[in-house]
Formats: sequence, structure tokens, C-alpha cells
Amino acid sequence: MKYHRITIHLHHQYNAVTHHWEQATEELLSSVVAQKQIVRLVLFTDCKDNQTYIAQRSFVEQWVERHFASPRPVVSLVAQPPLAAYLSLEFHTLEEVDDPALSIEERFTPSAIRYLCIITPHYREIVAGGLYADNLDLPVCEQSEQVFRKAAAILAAEEMHFGNIVRQWNYLEQITGVAHGNQCYQDFNDRRTLFYATSEWLTGYPAATGIGTCHGGVTIDFNAVCGEVDIRPLDNDLQRAPHVYSDSVLVGHRANTPKGTPKFERGKVLSDASQQIVYISGTAAIRGEESAFSTDVQIQTAITLENIRHLIAQVSEDAAPDYLRVYLKHEADQPTVKAYMDSLYPDIPIAYLCADVCRPELLVEIEGTAHAYRT
Repeated sequence: MKYHRITIHLHHQYNAVTHHWEQATEELLSSVVAQKQIVRLVLFTDCKDNQTYIAQRSFVEQWVERHFASPRPVVSLVAQPPLAAYLSLEFHTLEEVDDPALSIEERFTPSAIRYLCIITPHYREIVAGGLYADNLDLPVCEQSEQVFRKAAAILAAEEMHFGNIVRQWNYLEQITGVAHGNQCYQDFNDRRTLFYATSEWLTGYPAATGIGTCHGGVTIDFNAVCGEVDIRPLDNDLQRAPHVYSDSVLVGHRANTPKGTPKFERGKVLSDASQQIVYISGTAAIRGEESAFSTDVQIQTAITLENIRHLIAQVSEDAAPDYLRVYLKHEADQPTVKAYMDSLYPDIPIAYLCADVCRPELLVEIEGTAHAYRT
């Protein structure tokens, strides 16, 4: 049985002076439109408010609808300013698309939510993206309810459930802010806990990232797999699993209200006879469940990377990151962190993004993918 790997690539638009946003975006999207089967586009951008964000998101969605042939990739616009470019674009491609036993279909739920389905004789994979709330002025708990209902509708259409999700990205506007009486991230975790409780988790929770954005409300992307693929959760004995965090590290402000833990694993491994693909969850300078005590961004980065290396070493001695996203709380830290990352990983694509991390004391978070061949 062959599992068809989804590979993440990175393109930048550097020129912020002579371009309008629409022109720069169009040029960036045009640069990848001829690539082999793209299943997901994630555009990282800066924007001044939610009205601008909605206009930009609409522009990207309409451009993709006009210029990409079906099956068109799913699309997410993430309001995280790139730190090494004006715009940054991730495009996720499916490997070995010439396999005659494989097909990719663009599908819709009864309520017109678009997603892709990868179909083989041995497994199916959902690729979903840009699941956002219909009203960005709603409280986080209500926005989260809406996006999880959209996710549930996609899963139900494919006779899957939340337990089939292997990778999830959760983007939250003002993630550590307090609104409507509670921390935004805690409100999101409470809703996630309720929806996840409807499913069995036979292969562990998803690999996941919960990260802040400057605008855009709540948005979810996910991949879900069912079939003959070997799937297992990846734990890290340097870090406590987030889904069993104690109340002491969860930030809730509502009295007598149980706090849902962040329901994700440190990583997830998908394997076939020849390879192992690792989804590395958003990782920070946390040991056990406590933040490592240092205000030096390079020290936090070193601890974070040590956590990642320890995680993927459990898969194979040869496993190594092949793509990374680096989220930095402060734009001024980018040169220091980039120089350090370049010294360790000079040959892999790395996206640098300005984003708030889920704890106020954390300055950096890193996620990515890794790959190892079986011998």
C-alpha cells in the first residue's frame, strides 16, 4: 500500500514598494498556478483590520476560482505578517499524481462548503481549508462553534469523524486576549473539547497548531485520513501531552467552569512500507507543562528545536525536518532567530511569521514536517 505524501513548498513576494496588494498577490499566485496538483494554498499577509481582511480573502478566493482548473486547491488567508517578505505563500502538493489508481475530487457539503478528497483503493484523505466564522464580530466561543460545525459537515459527508483528523491548524485572532469574560484560546479549547468528545480517538488526537493572528477571527484547516494507512500519535517525554495539562497552566476567568485542555498530540506519524511522514505540532520552549524560564529568544528557540529533534528521533535516526514555520512574537527577533536557524537548517524552506503565541511569556513557536525512508 502506498501513501501519497503531501509536500509543503514556500514562495515569497518581496517587493512591497512598487506593488499594490492585489497586484503583488496576483503575481505570487500566478507563479504557482502551473505547478503539479496543488491541494492547499495558504497566503500569509498583513492587514489593518477585519474589513480589509475580508476583502483580501475574497480577492484570493475569487482569483483561485477563476485561474485554477478543477480540482481547485482549498484556500486560507492568514493574517500573520511575513517577516522575510511582503507576502508569503505556502502551496501543498500531492506527490506522484500520475498514479492511475489515485484521483482527487473537488467536493461540496450540502451547505456548499468546498473541500478536496484524495481517493485511492486503500485510503481516502480530506484536505479542508479556510473554515472561518460567518461573522467575525461574534465572540470566540461562537465563532469556534461555527467553524467546528463546518468541519463536522465535511467529515460527515465522507463518513468520517473528528477522530480521523491527522493534522489541524487553528488560527485565532488575539489568541491570548481576554474577550467576553474569558481568554480567547481557552474559549476555543472549550469548544474543541466539546466537539472532539463526539468521536473515538483510536490513533490519538491530531497534530495541531494553535497560533495567534492580528485579524480574521477563528479559522481552521485540517487533513483527515481513513483506510489502510498506518497512523500513530507521537509523544515527547520532554513535554507533557497538551491534552492532559493541569488546570494550573490553563487560563480561564469564568468561575466554576471546567477548562478544556488543548486536544492535540506533539506529533503524528503516517507510514507505509517505504516511508514515514511526521506532522510536527506547534512546539515552543515548554518542558513538562511549564514554560522554560528565559526571556532570550535564541535560548527559547534552542529549547524548542531540542524538543523537535527529540520528538522526531523516536521515528527514525534519519528523520529530519523538511519544512518549518517559525512564529515570532516580536518582529525585531527575526534576524537573530533566522541566523540561528540558517546555521542549523541551511537547506530547507522556512517561513518566518509575526504571530502571538499561546502563552504571553513564549516568544517563538515552530511547527513543520519531517520525513524518513524505511530501509
